[in-house]
Amino acid sequence: MKRTLLAAFLIITSISSFAQSTPPGYNMHENDINSLTTYELQTFDNAELVARAEEDDKLGKMSMYGEFVNTSLDIAQEGRWTTDLNGNQICQFRFKTDGAKGVGIIFNNFYLPQGAQFYMYAADRSWFEGPFDFTENHPTGAYRSPDMIGDEAIFEYVQPGNVVGTPRLEVKKFVHFYRFMEDPREDRGGVGTSEACEIDVNCPEGTAWADQRQAVVRLSLVAGNGVGFCTGSLVNNTSYDCKNYILTAMHCTIDSDAADLASSTVRFNFQRANCGSGSAPMSQQKVGLILRADSNDNGGASGSDFALVEMEDPIPNNYNPYYAGWETTTTAPAADVNGHRVWCIHHPAGDAKKFSTGGNVVSASWGASNHHWRVTWVATQTDHGVTEGGSSGSPIFNKDKKIVGTLTGGGSFCNAPTSPDYYGKMDRHWTGNPNPANEDLVDWLDAAGTGITSLAGSFRNTASTTPCQPSTSVEVNELAFEDVKIYPAIATSFLQIESVKYDEIKEVRIFDATGKLADQFTLNNSALQYNVSGLESGMYFIVFIGNEGQHLTQKFTVAK
Repeated sequence: MKRTLLAAFLIITSISSFAQSTPPGYNMHENDINSLTTYELQTFDNAELVARAEEDDKLGKMSMYGEFVNTSLDIAQEGRWTTDLNGNQICQFRFKTDGAKGVGIIFNNFYLPQGAQFYMYAADRSWFEGPFDFTENHPTGAYRSPDMIGDEAIFEYVQPGNVVGTPRLEVKKFVHFYRFMEDPREDRGGVGTSEACEIDVNCPEGTAWADQRQAVVRLSLVAGNGVGFCTGSLVNNTSYDCKNYILTAMHCTIDSDAADLASSTVRFNFQRANCGSGSAPMSQQKVGLILRADSNDNGGASGSDFALVEMEDPIPNNYNPYYAGWETTTTAPAADVNGHRVWCIHHPAGDAKKFSTGGNVVSASWGASNHHWRVTWVATQTDHGVTEGGSSGSPIFNKDKKIVGTLTGGGSFCNAPTSPDYYGKMDRHWTGNPNPANEDLVDWLDAAGTGITSLAGSFRNTASTTPCQPSTSVEVNELAFEDVKIYPAIATSFLQIESVKYDEIKEVRIFDATGKLADQFTLNNSALQYNVSGLESGMYFIVFIGNEGQHLTQKFTVAK
């Protein structure tokens, strides 16, 4: 569950779908910006809000991070209008909620004429987001601005002289964010809003899950008196039509009405470029959800705790969305060659995408009998990934890379990594909840009535009449430890790499002990003498990635 934003120096490369420009306010003299009237909003005691949210976290509720300021106004009336030398009409509205970690705006009547656009930027003009254009318009008029770091921001509307129409910029409420907000431009060395043991998806553990991670999204949901974080996943359906269905937990949506969901956001590809380093891109986000079905169990007390929502907006092709496969099995997931049984991709505390590995999975009860999988996480080569608030609704995948459950809650933390978590079972989502007719998951993911109980995932093929038709399945041969030999264990000059299956290995990656990518290359024959002179002394992980996505990890030490 989490946040949003972009640096001015990154915006040129980050927002390719809009005109490449900076806000007009960036070219104004500082005195002109400072002369803008600041609309002073209600503020809050952040410590009190955090304490309340942490208590709710313990109760398994959605992880809240923003409080509403219930102030209604019309920016088109309250803002300062000017006309520049090019005839552009500019409306600037400056607002502040003192001491906030971040701020945002929720509109109940939002409309941009075609050709007009808006920006949001920090009052000190250190970074901005936008421009956003008429494609943000929704039939309901609901909309939500980007979440901005800091307690003061400027909303700037720009209408060129040749544009016909009048904007509607009526605000329903503002948001005072009190936790889980960090400057997105900073590379914090992997330290984010989640706990230190969490594992980035670009660490070695996530190598074989590059497709599935494209399905996992961060949800920022408007609910009750504020905004909270959950995780969801795009899911395939038997009509293969790429409907933008997102599977999550009912306890994430239970306090949201239709207007709340229409102002909620979905963020794609929020992940660090490397293992434990690199900033996470913030620009791939859409506003607007529609509830299609849920378990009607009050969030897990008497059912499997699922919700299915559909995005209002299409997903741009450059987001590279993947529609995850699923399986409605009643049998506990089988182990892979390493003894691992399930894998979770999630956004703990709304942080950049993380990866956790489960070693023990059994059927269990969370209120209702046998509606959940009980999962215990294991340590892997990078750390010991767990889940947190914000991970709720995230998927667990079996070794066939199909979703078999979604997170309701549990007791795992970095200081209690072996405490179990509970995932609502896909087979119970399918038909086993106390919900009305047509709200079982089967009614939406198998609307075609095929009777299919296991479906592969797919990327979009826009040239096809069934754009999410999975590729023809092939048997994947796992790479075994004995298929690859590396020696010596302690290398001073060279590391010898040998494999009779070299033609089945498409790539080799080497990570240092912190999980940072140190090198990558291909094997062109059965033996390679790898020169370690470019590596610092220390321990390394070498990952062999097969042609079908399977992988094998070994370790070695460099001593110079």
